[in-house]
Amino acid sequence: MTADIPANVAEARAKLKAKMGDVRTGGKGTARRTKVVKHAHTTTDDKQLQAQLKRLGCNQIPGIEECNMFKDDGSVIHFNNPKVQAAVGSNTFVI
Repeated sequence: MTADIPANVAEARAKLKAKMGDVRTGGKGTARRTKVVKHAHTTTDDKQLQAQLKRLGCNQIPGIEECNMFKDDGSVIHFNNPKVQAAVGSNTFVI
C-alpha cells in the first residue's frame, strides 16, 4: 500500500502522526478523547473586583461625567461617564 503513495505524502502523514501521538483513550475503534473547553466568565471577575473594593472601603462617587488621565509620556486617556470609587481615608481612587 505504501508503494503507490508519493514520498512527500508519506512523510507528511508520518510527521502528523508523530505530532499528534496517540489521541485515543482505548484501542482501535474507540472514540477519540474530547478536549474540555473552559469558558472565561467576565462577570465573575467583575464581582470579585467589586468585593475587593468593598473590602478596601471604597464608595461610589456619583455625578462624574468625564475623567482624564495624564501619562508620563504626555499622552492622555479620556473616559466618558466613568464609574469612580474612592476610599478617602487611604487616598485611593478607582476609575
